[in-house]
Amino acid sequence: MAAVAAAGALVVVLTGPARAETSGSGTFQKVSEPTGYFEEASGVVHLTFDDGPDEVFTPVLLDLLDHYGIKATFFPLGRNLKSRWEQDDVQELLSRGHAIGNHSWHHRRLTEEHPFSVAADLEEASLLLQDLAGFRPSCWRAPYGERNEMVLAVAGSLGMEHVGWTADPQEWQNPWVPVVLAYLTEKRHDGSTILLHDRKWLSLHIVDAVVSAFRDDGWGFEVVDACRTGNEREARMATRTEGDVPVGRVEGLTKDGEDLLLTGWAYDADAPEGGLEVVGNTDGLSPRIVGVTGIGHDFAVVLPSPTDTVPICVWVANAGRSRHDTSLGCHHLP
Repeated sequence: MAAVAAAGALVVVLTGPARAETSGSGTFQKVSEPTGYFEEASGVVHLTFDDGPDEVFTPVLLDLLDHYGIKATFFPLGRNLKSRWEQDDVQELLSRGHAIGNHSWHHRRLTEEHPFSVAADLEEASLLLQDLAGFRPSCWRAPYGERNEMVLAVAGSLGMEHVGWTADPQEWQNPWVPVVLAYLTEKRHDGSTILLHDRKWLSLHIVDAVVSAFRDDGWGFEVVDACRTGNEREARMATRTEGDVPVGRVEGLTKDGEDLLLTGWAYDADAPEGGLEVVGNTDGLSPRIVGVTGIGHDFAVVLPSPTDTVPICVWVANAGRSRHDTSLGCHHLP
């Protein structure tokens, strides 16, 4: 299947409208800067993580992100994802509110590959993500950030937009965290995209320092919007069968006078007509049932404004056989 799709992508690149420009020597022009898709939402920074998942560091990182109530975008390597995570692991990442993209299968320098090899590499990773997440990725990041017009054309023919970065602290070289914080602060602007890796212990310390400092300066952290697909909800629901844990996502946490309005969706194949209990924790101590999902699997519940600055954490109760409930992540107060 991957070979067939790769062949189709190759035909588009070599013969279709997306054919890349070449230099006089007949070689494709290399895009040397790590630029790509960037959003310039006011006061927003994007944390992105490449090369995972890691059996130890990625779960710890997810808990750290929940501690601060922030969201990030992950670019797992196909071969790592295949050997280390199951479908429920990917669904948990998505249910917590994070986004996911393609980072290739082998982590090769794609600019040195034949277009067919590029297409096969990217498509193999996309098919795995489709199997685990339920949908094809709409974004990707080139290994080493290296791509040329040919590589971009191939990825575009597979329905993906490239996401680059604006700051790379190179934590794999073990820099001093205060030096990293100063560098990232200097590079900070609306839509800043920070490159980190969820296979490095130092990344956890950098996240802890950066989020604390940036939050004090009024900055927020969100996923890269290009990595959100329009059919994510329906596609993820289609991955569930009886006995599976629920999936879902919080889509909004807004102020409603003195209260908070929490909106989102959750689906359990064991409760096809809805009725899932939504559990919220507004004080870090006392989770309670705050509402249920409707027949369309949406929820909209009103929460009292918390008296502390802890994030709002949300779960949905598993309606099927005895398994764990599903976390819908922790969310920073608006």
